[in-house]
Amino acid sequence: MPESTIPALLGRYRPQHVIGRGGEASIFRATDELLGREVAIKLYRSGGEEEMAQYRTEQAALAKLSHHGIVSLIDAGIDYTSPKDPRPFLIMELVSGTDLAATLAQRELSLEEIAEIAYDISEALEYVHANGVVHRDIKPSNIMLVSYGTTTFRARARLTDFGIASGIASVPSQPDEGKTTGTAAYLSPEQAMRQPATSASDIYSLGLVLLECFTRTVAFPGAAVESAMARLEHEPPVPDGLPDEWTGILHAMTSSDPAARPTAAQLTPVFREAVISAAGLQQRV
Repeated sequence: MPESTIPALLGRYRPQHVIGRGGEASIFRATDELLGREVAIKLYRSGGEEEMAQYRTEQAALAKLSHHGIVSLIDAGIDYTSPKDPRPFLIMELVSGTDLAATLAQRELSLEEIAEIAYDISEALEYVHANGVVHRDIKPSNIMLVSYGTTTFRARARLTDFGIASGIASVPSQPDEGKTTGTAAYLSPEQAMRQPATSASDIYSLGLVLLECFTRTVAFPGAAVESAMARLEHEPPVPDGLPDEWTGILHAMTSSDPAARPTAAQLTPVFREAVISAAGLQQRV
């Protein structure tokens, strides 16, 4: 069905225009005609087996999770306007801002901004992991930098896209063994070896994201297989000239040994202190 002919979903969510596209879905700005507010619709391209599995996973994960560091789920359903091509959709909170990938492509980040992103996402992952969920696809394009339109509050980093998350009891388990899950450039070594992803895998991926925040280059570039295999040969280089505490944190987060990586619960207070140190303003956290 052409996107221009998509009707109001569930009788109330009317799509306006596309604001983003991914491999499996398009994101629309939309109007909730019942409450008169703006929302976002994540509309999957088809109701095939893979798309339905991702839809069920993300719906279940977001329904289970409620945290200020995660873009919230409002509603969900399946559009049967075309009976032969049902399309699942998620109604999401509409946030104002850009994703981290787009921001890094445009400009350098200050040490304070990097510390704030690290703190926000670590805190979100602490909550996610405490609820038994592993995101499995931490990368810059899945981190939104949300602006609140005022200088009183800083922009907040918020985690999106739980389409391949694991640990959702209401969704049939999909074994990781023998299958690579995630985005090649940000995989943990265990994911690259097609082993099950754990909370430590998310920490490794976040470590690569934070390295990229400092360098604006991908630690393991190249084609998918080349990129995935490179981390099995060596740990990512941490640039010289960083504050000592950052050097130690990044080395620990990107250790090839999952057991040697800190947990999100351990990292959150460390990054909170990094924000205070970088900003000199405790009240901003």
